[in-house]
Amino acid sequence: MSVRSLIHRVLGAAVIAMFVVTPVNAQETVQIAASAENRSLYRQAQELLAAGNAPAAHALLAPRQRELAGETMFDYLLGVAQLDTGRRAEAILSLRRAVAQAPAFSGARMELARALYEAGAAAEARALFVQLKAENPPPEVNAVLDRYITAIDGDPSTPPARFRPYAELFAGHDSNANGSTGESDFLGFMLNPENVETDSAFFEGAAGFDWIVPRSARFAWVFGARASYRSNPDADFVDAGIVAGGAGLHWRRGAAYGSAGIDAYRATRDGEANESYAGGRLAVGRRLSERWDLDFNVMRGALRYDDAIDVLDVDRTLAAIGLGYRFGPRARLKLEAIGGSDDERASGAPYGNSKAGARLGLAAALADAVFFSASVGSLTSDYDGLFFGARREDTQTTALVGLEFRDVLTRGLSIAPRLRYIDNESDIALYDYDRFEVGLLIRWASP
Repeated sequence: MSVRSLIHRVLGAAVIAMFVVTPVNAQETVQIAASAENRSLYRQAQELLAAGNAPAAHALLAPRQRELAGETMFDYLLGVAQLDTGRRAEAILSLRRAVAQAPAFSGARMELARALYEAGAAAEARALFVQLKAENPPPEVNAVLDRYITAIDGDPSTPPARFRPYAELFAGHDSNANGSTGESDFLGFMLNPENVETDSAFFEGAAGFDWIVPRSARFAWVFGARASYRSNPDADFVDAGIVAGGAGLHWRRGAAYGSAGIDAYRATRDGEANESYAGGRLAVGRRLSERWDLDFNVMRGALRYDDAIDVLDVDRTLAAIGLGYRFGPRARLKLEAIGGSDDERASGAPYGNSKAGARLGLAAALADAVFFSASVGSLTSDYDGLFFGARREDTQTTALVGLEFRDVLTRGLSIAPRLRYIDNESDIALYDYDRFEVGLLIRWASP
């Protein structure tokens, strides 16, 4: 039996009262201070939590957060509901408020310790568990505390493996499906129509899976695969299919975390395989505080094309350092600095380049099942060789905006409208273009 299951079995309907083990009955004080209306609200939430219905408790409490945040019992109950519905970061913030208002409230400190443990902050969680043990809790609670401390000290329970298949349909309109210049001639030569900007509707289907195989509470193997095909009825010469896969490991220890793995894909264009990639990646990061985290990512791989265009072959290196900030419940802002290079494989090929740029991303929950995301970034590629006798530097600016409505009609089904804009400015007019895409993604993932 997992620690999480054990704590719910032990606490049961007495989840609220059992933790008041200090001489000062902090919970009783909180209840007396609450209005009659709020006591009724708290009683309903307690009953739902005791019955194991945390989603209903969260739905009951969350709409009152702006009004009641700062009341100890509200923050406590909301924190428990958030924790038991997987909202760990939010739970930590709510429970810290409760503890700050009522330091003697052992129940709030216990749930805060549990939230920290599940979020990977083992050292801080252990200190709280040890403190609670010193307060002579009831035997059944003491047993739960022992289980947590044992888990932190080196005998953690292993979460179950999770295999999650998914399928996607994506449709919309692309103003420049082939990513080409809008000019019809270059250096006095008429361009092939396939090399001139062509707008088209698009239809894309994809299917894949994510498979997580934990080996302990801190380490897991991760596998994934995806196959997709995109059709452009008015620009079928750029219809594209991709088969991709990857394998790696994720780890976490205290405030530190990381991952490493390999990735590969094979792409077709207009029915013919013409591009492939294989490489490795490494990421390390650290939570600096409840709100801030810092990470570093690097990838290195071989990008190859078919024999007719193998002059494009490069070995690619990309690295990014990112600073993230959680500024509210399920809301995060991240700034990344990006650098790297493409090293040409063919002697004298002009496609080697150095890259530098930055990206800013935002993700936030607008409601329980509605999420907003946006990003804007710029990447400059300074090429080593000459193109038509001139130096080439491209600066590509990309902006993305999207909404996601989760669990529409049934669990696991999402609907996500998306907008994407790309502006590629180049010293060489042939590579200068912009592109606007609007589409609707329908995605099903196994709950």
